Amino acid sequence: MGWLQILLGGLVIAVSIASLFKFYSAGFFLHHEDICQHFYHVSDADDGFDLRALSDRVGEVLDRMDKLQEKLEKTVQEMEKSKVDLGKTTMTRLEHKRFLEQEEIRKYITPKENRVGNMNIYGTERIYNTIGHACVLMKKELEEYMDYDIGSYCKDDWSLSQKLMVNGCDPLPRRRCLTRAVQGIFSAYQARIRRGAIRNAPAVFEMDKEKLKWVTNSSLAVDFLIKDVLAIKPGEIRIGLDFGVGTGTFAARMKEQNVTVVSTALNLGAPFNEMIALRGLVPLYMTLNQRLPFFDNTMDLIHTTGFLDGWIDLMLVDFIFFDWDRILRPGGLLWIDRFFCNRKDLDDYMYMFLQFRYRKHKWALSPKSNDEVYLSAVLEKPPRAI
Repeated sequence: MGWLQILLGGLVIAVSIASLFKFYSAGFFLHHEDICQHFYHVSDADDGFDLRALSDRVGEVLDRMDKLQEKLEKTVQEMEKSKVDLGKTTMTRLEHKRFLEQEEIRKYITPKENRVGNMNIYGTERIYNTIGHACVLMKKELEEYMDYDIGSYCKDDWSLSQKLMVNGCDPLPRRRCLTRAVQGIFSAYQARIRRGAIRNAPAVFEMDKEKLKWVTNSSLAVDFLIKDVLAIKPGEIRIGLDFGVGTGTFAARMKEQNVTVVSTALNLGAPFNEMIALRGLVPLYMTLNQRLPFFDNTMDLIHTTGFLDGWIDLMLVDFIFFDWDRILRPGGLLWIDRFFCNRKDLDDYMYMFLQFRYRKHKWALSPKSNDEVYLSAVLEKPPRAI
């Protein structure tokens, strides 16, 4: 048995030596340059081949792969965050999916990445377009509003857009269509009034009566004059906000006193915005739902009349008043003009007005009816220590 193992071992050694000899003859034990010469008959294996350029290119590809990996990880994190945020809302995943079915809505609300660099002028990596949270509750109306031919004329659907706004779909998404120019809209409105097509037209369109407001004496104690209010802070009232519904008469009278006033307006049954603009004044098209688009502590005066009355919810009033307080500068004036409510609710609203501890300059009550009262006041925002 031993001699058989010796014989097999010798045979293996012989075969191995023969194989090594053949590999050596083929040139497999030469340097890589010699291998190239042996097989391809070239004089220099490095001719025309830049190893450094190849190394740099490989490094560049690896860097790009790292960046893509980072971007992918960020995207995954944002998707996970979106899932969490979606889970916290009352909107189901199915509702969210259906809400995004309309192509133009999806394009609008999708975050827009910056094209150059990581940060833009605002210090963010992308821009998020805003849309009112209640838009999802008015999906049909919103899709109708966003159904248009890009670059063509928009439909004459301002009433639809205002319906969306006052029902909480505010701000509305931007659109990529051209607004139709309507000529003589106010003249047409007046003509309809004369023909009797519009009954009970708002009294604010009676310009002969409007021009007397806030400049002539009234029999009611709640009617303050502009000159008396401006005398409280002589030379200090320069800009202000008129929060109400009207044709801009208050702003027009203040303009005569070199005070610039922006007027909020909605077209509630009449072209209020167009009328304000025709008078060379600035209409601010917004609803009660919206945070005022002014920076903190910038307004010298806030005037309100004919809009915030006893119909409004106390919690909503509270949010609105705090927003007014935010934009009114210390020393600025809050002019509450002819606010009216039911007598039994007066204490609640008075608390709303007085909770900020503003200084009283003017304060007057007057009966409106047996059950309702008027309240007018001019209050000064105090400087607050931090």
